[in-house]
Amino acid sequence: MLDKLFNPETVAVVGASREEGKTGHEIFDNLVHSFDGEVVPVNPNAEKVHGEKAYDEIPRGTELAVIAVPAEIVPGIIDQCGEKKVRSAIVISAGFSEIGDQGLEQEVLEKAEENGIKLLGPNVLGLINTENGMNASFASKMPGEGDISFMSQSGAFCTAILDYAKAENIGFRNFVSLGNKSMIDEIDLLKKWREDGTEAILSYTEGIDDGREFLREAEHTSRETPIIMVKSGRTEQGGTAASSHTGSIAGSYQAYQAAFRKCGIIEAESNRELLDYGRAFAYQPLPQGENVAVVTNGGGAGVITADEISERGLELASFTSETSRKLEESMPDESGKTNPLDVIGDAGHDRYREALDAVIDDERVDSVIVILTPQANTEIKKTAKTVVKASESTEKSVMSCFMGEKDVQKGIDILEKNDIPDFEDPKDAVKALKEMKEYRKFREEFRDYSKYGYDEEKAEKALEDPSGYEDYEKLLRAYGFKFPLTKIAEAPNPTAEAVQEVGYPAVMKIRSPDVQHKTDIGGVKTGIESRKEAKEAFDKIVEDIYDHRPGSEINGVLVQEQMEGLEVALGMKRDPQFGPMIMVGLGGIYIEALHDVSFGIAPISDQEADQMIEELESSDLFEGVRGEKYSLETVKDAIIRLGELAMNHEEIQAIDINPLILKEKEAYVADIEMEFEE
Repeated sequence: MLDKLFNPETVAVVGASREEGKTGHEIFDNLVHSFDGEVVPVNPNAEKVHGEKAYDEIPRGTELAVIAVPAEIVPGIIDQCGEKKVRSAIVISAGFSEIGDQGLEQEVLEKAEENGIKLLGPNVLGLINTENGMNASFASKMPGEGDISFMSQSGAFCTAILDYAKAENIGFRNFVSLGNKSMIDEIDLLKKWREDGTEAILSYTEGIDDGREFLREAEHTSRETPIIMVKSGRTEQGGTAASSHTGSIAGSYQAYQAAFRKCGIIEAESNRELLDYGRAFAYQPLPQGENVAVVTNGGGAGVITADEISERGLELASFTSETSRKLEESMPDESGKTNPLDVIGDAGHDRYREALDAVIDDERVDSVIVILTPQANTEIKKTAKTVVKASESTEKSVMSCFMGEKDVQKGIDILEKNDIPDFEDPKDAVKALKEMKEYRKFREEFRDYSKYGYDEEKAEKALEDPSGYEDYEKLLRAYGFKFPLTKIAEAPNPTAEAVQEVGYPAVMKIRSPDVQHKTDIGGVKTGIESRKEAKEAFDKIVEDIYDHRPGSEINGVLVQEQMEGLEVALGMKRDPQFGPMIMVGLGGIYIEALHDVSFGIAPISDQEADQMIEELESSDLFEGVRGEKYSLETVKDAIIRLGELAMNHEEIQAIDINPLILKEKEAYVADIEMEFEE
């Protein structure tokens, strides 16, 4: 589908300029000096560009047009591409939706679609394919060849990554600036790179347009190829900046986090981390377990690394007796022979070799971090070569951290040129191993999306004209949710009778479409023990509501049996990019006070529901403390059922179940609110 974009035989640069520094000149210059195929300049105002004959129009036989002309004349150039049967185009030009001109961008898109042209852009840096030497961009550097592919909405981010990569010997297969993504987007590139042997996909994104399709394609790709992404626009202010930058609409960051987790994407927080993870995933095998060995000539660095291993949920490998015997024979007396293994500051490359031979052969070791600090007698280059040989001899992950800058650079160069990821700080190596471990777990995990089923007739009836709690309850009951015994009363005397029916103690809650956070303004009374208290509580609730929300519509109260148990909050919000997003956390007042919540994108599998609960800082409470026992399965059940409900009823925009009262064997919905599309 994208073959002529990445592998054309003839490229025309429209807007190729004779003047150095002009975008069209730089693009043409890059192609002339690197591309294996034919490059022609198109410039009606010049006879020659860079010594090559310039054309007034795109010549027939052109397979790719790189367009660098003022935005207002781009539609005409696309028409010309159609006439000359050009099948791919890169629109470098800016001045479209990123500055608010959606109309001009739409015109370009429609013309491309009418003519069957695959369009990258507009507003892009360009595209680089190192396999055929095609640098169809105005970047100042051509990266070396490699098995990593990169895409970015930001052209400036591209140039920064290229500069880092050049300095650190990181090679790329493809390097793509997406710009405004009028046609070709992340989904198209994921499909291509999943099939072409790319070892790792790196991405900078400001917003995803078709979230549901992206989820499907990204999960499919992640099962074969790791995807590492930096997501900008994580705050409200950042989201606004992203929108103004590329014309995309940045969605909720929580939704992106949940989406990444669902489809196995590894999130990086910076360009530094993006490259670190990219090298680790592309160059080294995934660790088969969580046991890490640390070999270092600096005790302090080893301790720091051990702390990070523990904090990241990995394990320091416990050496076998055979390994310990080997170390006793080869290491100096001052060395502890345990993990982290301190080979002592005077270690030469031979001692590193003996240490690595021993720990790599250990069946309890899944990965190794090699740390070197530059001391007077440290053999930096020889030790680097020793690490390379050790890595070549094993299928285990080997990471390095040659700490420092100037003195260790020659050793780092050797490591990087031989595909050994070297990190500025040993903590960064541990973080990479943690992500590799989680990714391996994702690839091996089978996700059970089996449906519970629901009473379709009852659900449809509940949604015919939903007006409040009673209809919401009917809907949730149709999906198997349980509720406390509940009565509705509209005056003091009926309220007293209702309390007597549900039993003491009872709870009373205001019924009002204008009041959501009932507890905050006196809309909930608990511990009702008599008819008298019921009447007084009714009057007090109404009084408090009118004091805090004058003019509110009041439809009486809900009277429920009072249940004791762990209060859980469960909710759904329909995200504009990814669809229904399910939330779980501690309920009652704690959800506002602690913000201890976790999110997932529906549908939710059994395994994803487990993960959502495990991510909560309060997750231990779900399994019970101090003798209390709660059924974790009922929480998982509720999460999965709510996701299924949200998938089936798109008219529901939000659901708030707070609290869901968790008891030993069951969970009960004590209160619920819903929002519908207008």
